[in-house]
Amino acid sequence: MAKKCIVTIEGGLGKNVMFTALIPELKKKYQEIYVVSPYFDVFKSCSGVTDAFQFGQGTLYQELVLDPDMDVLWKEPYSNQKFIKKECHLFEAWAEELGIKLDKPGMDYKPNLDRIAEEFPQLKQFADQKAQELGKFIMVQFCGGQSPLGPQKDQQGNPIPYNDHMEAIKRNYYKGQALIDLLKKEYPDHKILHFALPNEPAYNGAVKIEAPYLVYALLADKADMVVCTDSSLQHLATGRCKKITVLWGETRPEHFGYSCNKNIGAKHVLNSQPYFKPLGVSPSVVRFPEPAEIIKELKTKSQ
Repeated sequence: MAKKCIVTIEGGLGKNVMFTALIPELKKKYQEIYVVSPYFDVFKSCSGVTDAFQFGQGTLYQELVLDPDMDVLWKEPYSNQKFIKKECHLFEAWAEELGIKLDKPGMDYKPNLDRIAEEFPQLKQFADQKAQELGKFIMVQFCGGQSPLGPQKDQQGNPIPYNDHMEAIKRNYYKGQALIDLLKKEYPDHKILHFALPNEPAYNGAVKIEAPYLVYALLADKADMVVCTDSSLQHLATGRCKKITVLWGETRPEHFGYSCNKNIGAKHVLNSQPYFKPLGVSPSVVRFPEPAEIIKELKTKSQ
């Protein structure tokens, strides 16, 4: 049995952060773990990963792949039949594809980005400074689906507004301003820090900063609360902020979520679709909770 493996992870930021939760399980099988990913810095921030490479890095990656003692793992959990049929958590689908066993239910795992400060001390310094400027703060994110590696821009370099109504899976919350207004009223001594890309909506009363995505994981350590959809912030903050509330649309916590968070599901889903069907935008009708309902949930004890 090979003692080394090189894993290729495709997809978005949230999916890549999620995979760090499985590194300890993979470590039981392999002494050395190498990862190739567009978000290679995520894996450099995870203990248990020997090294990480960005797509397109050449010579060393090729030498590793051709090592006779190296297992090459290019597995896609989204193509797992159980996951497409919504019968298991993404972690469980991933484990099945990788040929590893999980010691607990998928929802009980958490991402692990424990080496950010060590690998990227400048990000730690930036996050500490921002946290000091903010004082008490709540982090929010209401949009998802775009890559933070390259937001769309026009010929003049201006951000093209993101049309999140065209998301293949409905998971964005469109009453963000009303929810922020209520958060400010309920928590007047807190600032609202909005995690969003430059071409995504801004909200009155919320602070929107341009910062590397790993900064938000560090800021989650200091946030009093996180309120978000099934988005990258959910994954960056889980295991770091003690009070996280996730608003779910067509995706579901039993497939993409964590048991340590408070998960609020959509009240009604019509024509629910299998995950990642190759048929374009979903026709589902999703009714998210109203802002007042969310505030009420925030004030109840965590699950």
